[in-house]
Amino acid sequence: MTASDNAPLPPAPQTRTLPNGHLAVAAPAKINMNLLVGPRRSDGFHGVDSYVSKVTLYDFLDLHPREDGQIRFSCSGADCGSDGQNLALRAARLLAEGRDVPGADLALLKHIPPGRGLGGGSSDAAAALVGLNELWQLGLCADDLMPLAASLGSDVPLFLGGPACRLAGRGELISPLAVHPFWAILYLGPFACPTAEVYRAFDALPAPAGSHAWPHGQLDSTLLQTPPSQWRSRMVNQLLPAAQTVAPALAEACRRLQGLLGVPLCMSGSGSALFVLADSPAEGQNILAALPSDLRDHCRLVAQNPW
Repeated sequence: MTASDNAPLPPAPQTRTLPNGHLAVAAPAKINMNLLVGPRRSDGFHGVDSYVSKVTLYDFLDLHPREDGQIRFSCSGADCGSDGQNLALRAARLLAEGRDVPGADLALLKHIPPGRGLGGGSSDAAAALVGLNELWQLGLCADDLMPLAASLGSDVPLFLGGPACRLAGRGELISPLAVHPFWAILYLGPFACPTAEVYRAFDALPAPAGSHAWPHGQLDSTLLQTPPSQWRSRMVNQLLPAAQTVAPALAEACRRLQGLLGVPLCMSGSGSALFVLADSPAEGQNILAALPSDLRDHCRLVAQNPW
């Protein structure tokens, strides 16, 4: 990335019809502006409390109707995993189940790298539900799609909502959230943090890092309506120590970035993406310009997604 590449990634429309009759659907990434984690529950999940916002880094789904009822899937770009585990394909099959639909070709172009805590797979699943509902003219509303989304994964429902939300429970309790406009510098290092491994490491950490305390004096919804420079120092992700044990390169990246940036650094989800928030694109560009090329080459400047 050079200085001329430092413009923030612009918003994309959620859906648009292409000249060839295909439907293009954008699937935005998300960042957790805080992530508090409780002890493991009887159902095997951890309770969480998190403020989440979508950002303008996207995967894209290209959808085209078929006439034989088949669902065909292809994927390119970042690692997509096996077809059997891909959430976009699973979402398409789930939506088609028990319905008379013509089938579809799904082509997924991935820009959101997996294993970074950015919710790319979950966002892809939500995009498939939204896009195929439109392509197949099913007439379902968001409330109709929510149960399907929840059955696919804890993070999928949040991508059917607005630009930002608060998550509670195991992530299934979602409430809208107003957040002041922001820009974020994402550091997408060449290492991943598998979610299950991070949570196992979290459970194994001794107190106080793994004590599951819910800290006070952190973010609140009123504060989030002010510029991020007023509250970015209060961002907390309680999974960070665990993620650093899973990916030692993450600890080194945190050390270097924190020493160079001069502004608070936070991790998204279970990692390994790191980010800092800026009040303006100019501030974001200045932060990026101060980084050495070996770090800057792994960074993207994004804005809050408008939908």
